[in-house]
Amino acid sequence: MVTLEGWVDVMDAVLEAHPWSWIFFVSFVLLGTFVVLNLFIAVVINNLETSKVEQLQELEKPITHDDVLRELERTSRALKDLQAKLARLS
Repeated sequence: MVTLEGWVDVMDAVLEAHPWSWIFFVSFVLLGTFVVLNLFIAVVINNLETSKVEQLQELEKPITHDDVLRELERTSRALKDLQAKLARLS
């Protein structure tokens, strides 16, 4: 019933015998979907927190001389590519 699939058939059968049982079904569905939604949100937030911790650990690594040189080389290549594209447009 928490998946909201097929619960109407069960509810119809029970309502014939006990007319006030709709209160149980409505509250069960509302609370059940609330719990499932909260679990989904908890999983998403947990994964985001894990990702954040991993990124912070990556940022805390010391930057080496080789890292700076690689970044400068990559930036230089990107600048040359941009200059070539601008030259083709002119």
